[in-house]
Amino acid sequence: MRLVFVEASLETVPKEIAYHAQVIKASRIRGKKPENTLLEDYLHYRAMKKLDKSEKRGRPDIIHRCLLLCLDSNVDNLFSEIYVHTLTGKIIWVNPEVRLPRTYERFRGLMEKLFTDKRVVTDTNEVLLKLTDLSLEDVLKGRVVVLREKGNVCCKEGDVCERIKKAGTVCIGAFPHGDFEKETLEIFSEKKAEFISFSRKSYTSLYALCRTICCLLR
Repeated sequence: MRLVFVEASLETVPKEIAYHAQVIKASRIRGKKPENTLLEDYLHYRAMKKLDKSEKRGRPDIIHRCLLLCLDSNVDNLFSEIYVHTLTGKIIWVNPEVRLPRTYERFRGLMEKLFTDKRVVTDTNEVLLKLTDLSLEDVLKGRVVVLREKGNVCCKEGDVCERIKKAGTVCIGAFPHGDFEKETLEIFSEKKAEFISFSRKSYTSLYALCRTICCLLR
């Protein structure tokens, strides 16, 4: 089974705000060029007001927490492949055996290295993370199940778990607010994805992932 985090709020500072005073100040403190640093809402909140979809951007901590939970859950026995699809359309392949930094500061540096070098490898050249040329369509294989607050199916937990277990790909949104973009929903439609929800209440990406892992371990 594949796990795909969709529209992850993970990207480097976009060109249109790279020379905003707030962005420059934050990058100078770290000794990096603005465009080589991650976009973070708590550092760049004023500059981000100029960005499209700003409410869904600048939260790389969300995917950090989700990936840590995955890797802490003996994920290689649950998911054969893990991908991160970013809001800007990039696809990152994650080695299920990678050991990510526990602290956000080190994770941030690792992601910045990934966006710059396109891959992160060990001393023995084992690829741990890779920025691929794939599209979202490419990584949605088999029966696609999407966890969504507005899921077309809101059923009992046992039914949800059965649907997840039968999936070829499970998709979880990794953004702070709102719903999937229209373009993403069209791709899901083309793949005949099934939208399911644990409840009609909103829940975080981390909660959705936790419930998914619990289903697979039942």
